[in-house]
Amino acid sequence: MITKKELNCLFEWAKKTEFPMKNTPTVGEYSNKQIYHCWIKAETVDKSRTKNVKYIKKNLIKDPEVIHIFNNSEILFTTFSIFESGTILNKHKDPDVYRCPYKRIQIPIEIPDKEKCFMIWNDKKVFWEEGVSQVYEVMDYFHEGANLSNSSMKFLMVDVKLDTIVECEYK
Repeated sequence: MITKKELNCLFEWAKKTEFPMKNTPTVGEYSNKQIYHCWIKAETVDKSRTKNVKYIKKNLIKDPEVIHIFNNSEILFTTFSIFESGTILNKHKDPDVYRCPYKRIQIPIEIPDKEKCFMIWNDKKVFWEEGVSQVYEVMDYFHEGANLSNSSMKFLMVDVKLDTIVECEYK
């Protein structure tokens, strides 16, 4: 289980943390612009799906409560991402990269313009609000997103096991 209190803690931590960003390799027509990321926690499998690779970037995490949250075994992957002004993510499903099915908690950290930053989910436009977490089954459903504002938008993305209970809005 991931509580609303834990999601709020992650939001506050991400707002004040300086993340060392890297370019995200994008595939084909995924995005019209470069996306930047900082992996915080990763649990992946090799091609045979037998070996777990675990990683937590502990030098970024000074808060004991945040360390405790990231030690939750239901969290498979966490990244801080920056989407530049004008970024468009084309319609896609996220890949099957973990040892189990997953869903994504999106925690918007900075949304420069609520009317110009959105996701298309189930043929409906969903607008993000800073600090308001939402959960999506990104592996199973097509979705797309855009930052049509004049500034970058920032997110903390937390992938969790599909059966994890999360105290926030499900889409």
